[in-house]
Amino acid sequence: MHLAASFTPGAGPAVQMLVRNISLKGLLAAPQAGITAGDTGVVRITLAKDAVIQIECQVIRSDATGVAMDFLPMDEQSFMHLRNLVRYNAADADQIDAELRRPAFD
Repeated sequence: MHLAASFTPGAGPAVQMLVRNISLKGLLAAPQAGITAGDTGVVRITLAKDAVIQIECQVIRSDATGVAMDFLPMDEQSFMHLRNLVRYNAADADQIDAELRRPAFD
């Protein structure tokens, strides 16, 4: 998957990034300067004018291989858009439903 997104850290301007892989729990993006491991902020993915995913997250890795982010709890609308995006791009959509039966966040 190649999906445009932005990351806005708590104290700083938005940084554009290219998402390579996304799940219900986090994402992996192409390497991007300006994003540092440990940062917290908001990822924003615009799917359509009225379909925007906006999720608070924490950067768990940022190096030459990519940027990995864990999602923090999110609002219901963003979750539904994320779920639909992941299901649409999954080889087995039923596997996504099975994943929902397990708690995503402790």
